[in-house]
Amino acid sequence: MVDKIIELDDNKKYVMLEEQTLDNVKYYFGLRLDENEEPTNHYLFFEETVDGDDTYLLPIEDEQMKGLLLTSFTTSYLDKVYDEV
Repeated sequence: MVDKIIELDDNKKYVMLEEQTLDNVKYYFGLRLDENEEPTNHYLFFEETVDGDDTYLLPIEDEQMKGLLLTSFTTSYLDKVYDEV
């Protein structure tokens, strides 16, 4: 799902930048795109939900979970940056 563009029910589009699995649940870090599919400075965390053959990404609303995901994704990003140095 990383690098794919998804469109929410409100017609906002996000490109998925990163994926992580915590407690057997997949989470994504997405960057909002404008009407020309250009990057903005708006980001969201998403939780993957699978229902049969369908996969849904639901925005995370819980502030505590957002904090946990921010820490997790930041740590992962820093690991990648320092591995490339």
